[in-house]
Amino acid sequence: MQTDLLDRLAAGCVVLTPNRRLALYLKHQFDAVQTAAGRRVWRSAEVLPWGVWLERTYGELTCCSDDATLLSPLQERALWQRIIEASPHANALLDPGAAARAARDAWMVQHAWRLDVAAQRAHHDADVTAWFEWSRHFGRICDDNRWLDGGRLADAVAALLTRARDRAPRDVVLYAFDQLDSQQRALLDALASTGTRVEERAPAGCAATVVRTGYDTAEDELAAVAHDVRCILETKPDARIGVVVPGLAENRSLVMRVFDDALQPARVLSGGSGRSRPYNLSLGQALADYPLVHTALLLLRLACRPLTLAETGSLLRSPFLAAAETEMTGRALLDARLRRRGGLTVDAELLRRYARGTGDGSGDCRVLSRCLDAWRRLTDGIAGRRQPPSAWSATFLSLLAVFGWPGERAPDSPEHQTVEKWRETVTGLAALDAIFPVLGFNDALSWLRRASNETLFQPESPDGPVQILGMLEAAGLEFDELFITGLCDDAWPGSPRPNPFLPVVLQRACAVPHASADWELGFAQRMLALWSRAAPRVRFSYPLRDGDVELRPSPLLADVTEVLPTAAPQPYRAQIYAAAALERLPDATAPALAPGTRAHGGAALFSNQAACPFRAFAIHRLGASALESGCSGLDARNRGSLVHQALAGLWRDIGSHARLLELNAGEAAAAIADAVGAALADLRRKRPDVLSDGFARLEHDRISALLTRLLELERRRAPFEVLACEEPRALQIGGIAVDVRIDRIDRLPDGAHVILDYKTGAVSAGAWDGERPDEPQLPLYAVTDGGDVDALSFVRLSAQEVAFKGRSRTAEVLPGVAPGAEDDASWNALFDSWRGVLERLAAEFLGGDARVAPKRYPQTCRYCDVGPLCRVTELFDRGPLAAEHDDE
Repeated sequence: MQTDLLDRLAAGCVVLTPNRRLALYLKHQFDAVQTAAGRRVWRSAEVLPWGVWLERTYGELTCCSDDATLLSPLQERALWQRIIEASPHANALLDPGAAARAARDAWMVQHAWRLDVAAQRAHHDADVTAWFEWSRHFGRICDDNRWLDGGRLADAVAALLTRARDRAPRDVVLYAFDQLDSQQRALLDALASTGTRVEERAPAGCAATVVRTGYDTAEDELAAVAHDVRCILETKPDARIGVVVPGLAENRSLVMRVFDDALQPARVLSGGSGRSRPYNLSLGQALADYPLVHTALLLLRLACRPLTLAETGSLLRSPFLAAAETEMTGRALLDARLRRRGGLTVDAELLRRYARGTGDGSGDCRVLSRCLDAWRRLTDGIAGRRQPPSAWSATFLSLLAVFGWPGERAPDSPEHQTVEKWRETVTGLAALDAIFPVLGFNDALSWLRRASNETLFQPESPDGPVQILGMLEAAGLEFDELFITGLCDDAWPGSPRPNPFLPVVLQRACAVPHASADWELGFAQRMLALWSRAAPRVRFSYPLRDGDVELRPSPLLADVTEVLPTAAPQPYRAQIYAAAALERLPDATAPALAPGTRAHGGAALFSNQAACPFRAFAIHRLGASALESGCSGLDARNRGSLVHQALAGLWRDIGSHARLLELNAGEAAAAIADAVGAALADLRRKRPDVLSDGFARLEHDRISALLTRLLELERRRAPFEVLACEEPRALQIGGIAVDVRIDRIDRLPDGAHVILDYKTGAVSAGAWDGERPDEPQLPLYAVTDGGDVDALSFVRLSAQEVAFKGRSRTAEVLPGVAPGAEDDASWNALFDSWRGVLERLAAEFLGGDARVAPKRYPQTCRYCDVGPLCRVTELFDRGPLAAEHDDE
């Protein structure tokens, strides 16, 4: 900082800056000089951002008067939105909230640059016309209520200073402002007229070595810059380093990941996140994006609206609720149960019912259940309640307290600061009392969520040697090393962004920022000149590729010396992996099982073993399964279950072919209606949210039509008697015991059996053949039946076809089913071959065969849940099995 400016600050000069970061930097510099001079006490430097100084000055000048009340930005947004939603133009808007933000920005620009919008009627399009009406309404409301908005604050301060000349500051310096608007100029003129010494000052800067470097991608660019920063800090730990990143808000997570890996690699290890980072980001993230606040907003939304399955899972896994750690397992099981239920959403009442557990102690969440019981009492009738926003603030905090938010564990410093900022935001809703006398729950929560999304927050941390900044935050700062990234041709100069609610011609004529390409070019040139003097060494960089798009350096860098990039080292995690001493162990064999072992999963064990041994091992031994995702309405499984249940009820009623032939059309229709109705009623008891009356009628008609077609087909069969429907059986084969449920077994007059399996999708008897059959279920039932089996068949039930698809001993057993053998010997041989395949599959499973060996890759793996566990893609596409797979 210049010596004369230090002296003026000590004498009481007010220094105004364009942003908060520069103000803090200048204050720290001033304090450092005082400390170095040996002073223990000194007068604080008055270095303030422009907006903060305006608000403070207005408050000081009106503290004992009845001047207008200054509105907060949230109040202004609320008033703009209220006006817009009540206007005739509201129906044409998709997002009135976004329109309110843009309208407020237009109001600020109009007053800052003295734009005479009324005189530009010829250039008014529909947007400008609508905004002009809103702005006149906004101005009238503010005037009638003696409210002062941010757009007219500078004018109000100028008027007050003119009247109270003795209260104006004696010395004011505007430091590092790129461009002053007309309103700021008028205020400075008013200050000068009171005798205030007013000066504009730019940073002195220094002679710098400036170079530029291109990198392949933006991530490569950041990684190289982070590596260079690390090298500088290793030799000069006290160096002050600046890194400018365009679009820092959008690229925040990438920047943090890259710089963590380079500057604090321990963060990639478990338990390495407790230390403070050696860098500071100038831009925080939205308050709503912090996990603490995200949990709070989900809880509040649950009071009146259901959550999605993903949101419910996030809430149940949150560590910021009471008993989050002690009930961790139970809440995870509760999440899985809610997903198995099949719905897409979960409301508070459903969550309360399920939180009580299954009754056997598994999955119980007693603390959560008690919280939900108290929650239910507190939220009773809340949807219809209307009260002032300040009252909703208290209600919201009370609702969160019921769930023990922010949790039972002691928060660390960032979490504590986040909680305090959240509480400040919630209580800040009271400011809306002036705009909305009363609000409903959903509207109040909407404003809270909006405030949380628009509040950028970053917990305080120790000042680090590295400052990562946005494009504007670096103005006026001084560094030992400065890196400017992202200066490719499509980003610098930037594209014009005129406000859509103001005439573009007028904005360009008055040189409004970002309104024209000429302004963007001039701004880019001024910033490059400023950066080039901000440090002894300045490095510009840019990516050369964005996906498939080739990029070039900004043309403004044409005269800057280009240097070749240096290769950045591998990421820390890659270095750890490369340095590891790997021990290779075969993992294709699991511990063997004893003969007679009972396996869960039924007949699917054999189809999974045939499809891929690892799939059978993971599902039937490890119990691996994917979390279900729910669906809207009935999924294929629900529809299939309805058909199975209706058929079971129908054949229990009819019982035999003879009884079927006795039924006339009306009696058959009545039997079908009763069976389908009972199946639908049972599903509606289990899932009342799925089947509305209209949907139930549609399903009734659909299933009834299928069953009617099936009975017509069954009438053409030879006589039979239904022996079993949906019969549970314990089967043993090859040393494995499995529990199955057979859809139906018919007995023929000679005592032989016909085994049937209902299917609503495409089927083929060819799925029973081969050493690795796709559908070994019916062969399993047949070879373990214990009786004489004359036929086994799928019964396909779909709108396209109702038919038998199988094999029989003779042609007369099932309509449309050809004989599967020439004589009894070949029929028995077919059964022997099936038995041999099933026994071999059973022996492989018992022996611990767990090879990743899909029958047909990638078709076999397309709908498999255990792919992330076996890593089949890595093995077959990029790993040791890739060449073998390619040869096939």
